[in-house]
Amino acid sequence: MKKYLLILLTLLLLSSTACQDNLQELFDNPNTYFDDQDIVPRMWTQMMGDMADFKNQGFSWYQNSVNGHGIPNRIHLNSTIRTSSTLYGNYDDPTASWPTTGFQRLYDYNYQYFQELPLMEGLIADMDEEEKKDYLVYSHMARIFRLYSAMKSVDFYNSIPYFDGLKGSEGVYFPQYDDPWEVYQDIMAKFKEHADGIKSADAGLSTKGRALFEQYDVFFKGDVTKWVQFATAVRLRAAVRVSDVHPTEAGAVIADILSGGNLPAGDIEGPRDESWINQASAGTYKANMANNSRNALWFPPELMYWLDEDRDHVYTEGLDDPRLPVLAIPNREGLYMPVSYSYEVSTAIDLKVSEWNIADHGTDASIHVGANNERHNQADKHFDLDGWSHWNPFSTTNLIEPVRVFTRAEIELLLAEAALKGLANTGSTARQHIENAVVSSINYWYSMNNWGKTTNTSNIATLDVDNYNGKGVNFYNMCFPGKPSDAVIQTWATKIGQDFENAVDTEAKMEILMRQKYIDINVIEALELSAEIRRTRHPILGKFRDVGNVLREDNGIVERIPYDADDGIFNTEQFKAVADESNFTSPIFWVPESKRGTNPYVENDIYYFVEYPGIPETFKD
Repeated sequence: MKKYLLILLTLLLLSSTACQDNLQELFDNPNTYFDDQDIVPRMWTQMMGDMADFKNQGFSWYQNSVNGHGIPNRIHLNSTIRTSSTLYGNYDDPTASWPTTGFQRLYDYNYQYFQELPLMEGLIADMDEEEKKDYLVYSHMARIFRLYSAMKSVDFYNSIPYFDGLKGSEGVYFPQYDDPWEVYQDIMAKFKEHADGIKSADAGLSTKGRALFEQYDVFFKGDVTKWVQFATAVRLRAAVRVSDVHPTEAGAVIADILSGGNLPAGDIEGPRDESWINQASAGTYKANMANNSRNALWFPPELMYWLDEDRDHVYTEGLDDPRLPVLAIPNREGLYMPVSYSYEVSTAIDLKVSEWNIADHGTDASIHVGANNERHNQADKHFDLDGWSHWNPFSTTNLIEPVRVFTRAEIELLLAEAALKGLANTGSTARQHIENAVVSSINYWYSMNNWGKTTNTSNIATLDVDNYNGKGVNFYNMCFPGKPSDAVIQTWATKIGQDFENAVDTEAKMEILMRQKYIDINVIEALELSAEIRRTRHPILGKFRDVGNVLREDNGIVERIPYDADDGIFNTEQFKAVADESNFTSPIFWVPESKRGTNPYVENDIYYFVEYPGIPETFKD
């Protein structure tokens, strides 16, 4: 072991990327979690503490939302009001203003935060056989997360340095960019290998080893079943993702997953420990939802009209999706009003609501309530002034909700697609999986909303009046709606199932399936949802009209992210093989030929001419 400790110490002393001067700083950093000096568990804890695929999901969102041009904007999860001609003037040219920071971090995570992994495994290999039994679990945990991170990078960059990406300690300093299908095949195989491995390693832990595992596993607290379920669920996601281009191989993986019995029966949740999430001022790891209020929070019309099916701007049990009141909050009038995708309409409504605000408050009150006023602890500002609905912050940004790892709803939707396309025998029909997904999703989002009731109660209690601000509305009850009965939930699920059954062909059924995925995943995993939209070209989204009714999004979706300039500078020879892919237009390998060049954006008048009560629609002309 001394050999690997010496290597580790030397590399950390010399490395400019380690951000610490020595081992003492790295593993006794006050921002890490425990005082135990056992080096292998502390190496894992440091990886997990820094690794960003969950902790910094919000960072990636924020960096890619802040200027209105990033991935969440492109898939219409955050619908910035369309009254900024400067913001959208070059929207059709992503090279002009793409916010690369968040994505470069996503790419770097494969290497920067796993760079000590080979050294960790070297330390373990150098132990005697009995001692080794207490440390193998850390290698399997780290490998599972590295697979997860690599898969995300392939989904946005296609070819990445994978097989040689962590071989710097072996003298491989210029790794090649590997074929993405070969990477995916390895990822799917290795998820199973490490799921089996961590289960076996867990069985071999000593009493001391188990205590350390429960202490240092900051993610699942030593619950090996959750690790196996997580690896299996992401393996299923990977198999379905490649199923349109490699159906035989995908079907075999899905069949193997189903025979193993390791898919979770419910939602997989991560920690609620705020010291780990480290976003105390903003809420959860989804920090952007508070920090980037206007860009991030206005509610998109597509999603609003999938939820508010009768389009009357109020929630009616039995007629509308039960998730409407837990995903959206009403505007100042108590109405569920999405933004319009028309600059002209948005401007007209904006001016009218501003007039109402001035009349109500006798000041220069504006529809724009100001930065951060849409946080859970300042919701009263929203209900005072805002003309548009927002994402419900009590469901999405409260301080103590658990990290969403994988929902049963998503698993059911993946299985629905497998059944629909005949990839494997799932044991149920595609329709039954769809209905199961709807029930699971409704239960999940009411659970998340319930966590919000314990957050900043002194601030939100002021909304618990029957005539708040003279509007005749109890906004507290609208922020925290009572959960419908199981019968109501099942009736809605049956309705969606019947819609799915009635759909005329596979593409029509995929539109319904992907709408359900959009509703369930929504802002929590924008990058994951982007991959699915690019793969399937569903659900269909609306184009928006800029100043002078100029249509945007005629050029289709952003297919991928260009490599960072450093790739061409520091890995010059290897980069030549993929230089022609460094653009926004080359599809990822898992997009089938039939979908390439297909634009998922369409013109739809219901997304432009929002029927805003009290405002004459003279601007339709």
